[in-house]
Amino acid sequence: MASHSLQQNAVNDAPLSEKAQDDTRQRLIRAAVSVFGSQGFEGASTRCIAALAGTNISSIAYHFGGKENLYLAAADSIAQEIGKMADEVEASLADERERIRDGTLPPAAAVALLQRLWGEWLEDLLLNKKHEHEWTWFLIREQLNPTEAFDRIYDASFVRFHNLLAELIGCIQQRPAQSLAVRLQAVLFFGKMLSFERERATVTRYLGWEALDETAQDIIRAAVNEEVARLLA
Repeated sequence: MASHSLQQNAVNDAPLSEKAQDDTRQRLIRAAVSVFGSQGFEGASTRCIAALAGTNISSIAYHFGGKENLYLAAADSIAQEIGKMADEVEASLADERERIRDGTLPPAAAVALLQRLWGEWLEDLLLNKKHEHEWTWFLIREQLNPTEAFDRIYDASFVRFHNLLAELIGCIQQRPAQSLAVRLQAVLFFGKMLSFERERATVTRYLGWEALDETAQDIIRAAVNEEVARLLA
């Protein structure tokens, strides 16, 4: 009876052990995103990452095998987060997604949809701050000096946003989404969307605003809607 009780306790304890290990792994990844982002791969110290994660340095070798694999795990985590954002956007398109993909959505409807998506992006970014994150510097470093980590992030997430923009612009202009002209416009639009996040200080100072508040958002939204509408020309 005592033996059975001990075995049962061991079974009950096993999931807790796995949960604790997963928690340590996730804390290491979050710490890695922060430290790699601020200090770069070469400058980042595994000791610093372990300390920020509240664990010992041997945990990195145990869970990832070393610094390089931890860096890639951090990239995979970022790709997964951005991928979830892409899922949310695509889910919000509902039945229109197929018409966008095959280029049959009417131009005026595509304009209205692109205006709505951009407006929602601004609202999340400037007011709700739904997608606040710590990986901006990680991404900037990978943009400037791409590694295998960039490949993972791009293939799993960024390309989806670019493809959606290209497909919408293609519907608006009645041109193939894969044409160079449309893809270039998608790149330009994507950069403009990101500028309100990564260049917030410059935007507010240049426009003479103290913050990108609700009033600023209304002004930006009107300017964005006007620019999107010009795609019809």
